[in-house]
Amino acid sequence: MPLRMLLYRRARRLWRWLVPSVPAAQAQALRRALRQEVRSLALACEATGVLIWLMTLMVSLPGGGAHLSAELLCTAAAGLGMLLSLRPRPPWLLSLGGLMVTVSLAIAFRLNLEGSAAQAFWTLPLLMLFGMCLALCHVRLRDFLAGIGAVGLVFVDGALMRSVAPAQRPVLAFFAAGALTLCLLAHLALSRERRSGHVLQLRLAALAYEDVLTGLPNRRAFLERTQAALAAMPAGVFNVVLLDVDDFKRINERLGHEGGDRALRAVAQALRGASAPHLCARLGGEEFCIWIEDASASPADVAAACVSAVHHLRVDGLRLSVSAGVATVEPDVPLHRALALADEALYQAKARGKDTLAVAPPSGRMPLIPAAPERRTWRPWRALRRP
Repeated sequence: MPLRMLLYRRARRLWRWLVPSVPAAQAQALRRALRQEVRSLALACEATGVLIWLMTLMVSLPGGGAHLSAELLCTAAAGLGMLLSLRPRPPWLLSLGGLMVTVSLAIAFRLNLEGSAAQAFWTLPLLMLFGMCLALCHVRLRDFLAGIGAVGLVFVDGALMRSVAPAQRPVLAFFAAGALTLCLLAHLALSRERRSGHVLQLRLAALAYEDVLTGLPNRRAFLERTQAALAAMPAGVFNVVLLDVDDFKRINERLGHEGGDRALRAVAQALRGASAPHLCARLGGEEFCIWIEDASASPADVAAACVSAVHHLRVDGLRLSVSAGVATVEPDVPLHRALALADEALYQAKARGKDTLAVAPPSGRMPLIPAAPERRTWRPWRALRRP
C-alpha cells in the first residue's frame, strides 16, 4: 500500500475517533445540545476573565499606566462581546462575542505587560490560561483555532522576542509551541467527550421513542406528539387513522415470526411513504396509527392511499392488506375517545371484508361497542364460606 494512502487512512481513522459521526437526522439536535452545554460555560469563563482584568486594571490605575486609554478601550470591547454572547440567537453571536472578549482581554493584558521586566515570565502562563479557557468554551475546531491563533499573535510578537536574550528565544518558542499543543489536545479530548455523551443520549432517546423493528415512532412518541399538538391548539380539529394488518395471525403461521417481521417492516415502509408528511407510528403488534394535523388534508384520502399502498405488497408470495378506521379529534372529543371511535370504525371495515376503510361520524356520535356482560353462575357453596 502506498505511504500516502496509508497516512490518509490513519488520519481519517483518527478524525473519526476524535469526532464521532451521527446520523443526518440527529446532526441538528446534536449541534443544538452542544451549543446549550457550552453556552453557560462560555459565559462563565468570559465573566471570570473580565472580572480578573478589572481587578488587574484597578491595581494598575494608581500608577497611571502608559496605555490606559487603550486598556479602557479593550475593556469596553470585552463588555460589548459579553453582551453579544448573552443573546441566544442567532447562534453565531456566541462565537463572535467570545472571540471579541478573548482578543480584547489578550490585548489588554499584553499592553499591561509592556515595560515590565518579566514579560516572558508572564506570557507563557497567560497563553496557557487563555488556551485552556478556549478549549473549554468551544466545540468546533475552527472556532478554537481562530481564538488561539489570535491570542498567539497578540502575545508572541516582536517586542516580546526582543525582550528575551537571543540564547533563550528557542527555549521560549519551544515552550510556547508546547503550550499551544497541549491546549489543542485538551480541546480535541473535551470535544470528543462532549460529542460522545450527546450522541449516546440521542441514541437512547431514539430507542425510547422509536420502534426497533420498523423504525417508526412508537406509542410513547405518538402520545407525546399528539398531547403536545392538543395543548398547543386546544380548539383545533385533528384526525386519526387507525390501521391494522389483516389476518396477521395467518401470516405468522405461514411465514413464521421472521416472515411476520418482514411483513411488518414492509407495511411500515409503505404506510410511511403513503402518509407523508403526517406522523405515522406503530402502536404495537400489527396496529399502526396516523396523526393528521393539517386541516386541509382529507383523512379519508390519506387512509385510502395507505390501504392502496399496502394492497400491492407481496412478502414471500403472500399478499398483504390493511383495514383502516378514521376518526376526528374535536374540542369536545378527547383523544382516547377518538381512538376508540377509530377502533370501532376499524372493526366495521374488517366486517365489510377487510382491505378497506370506514369513517366514524364527527362529534363522537357513533356509539361504542358495549362491553359484554359478565356471566355469573350460581355456586351454592359460596354462602357456606366463612367471611
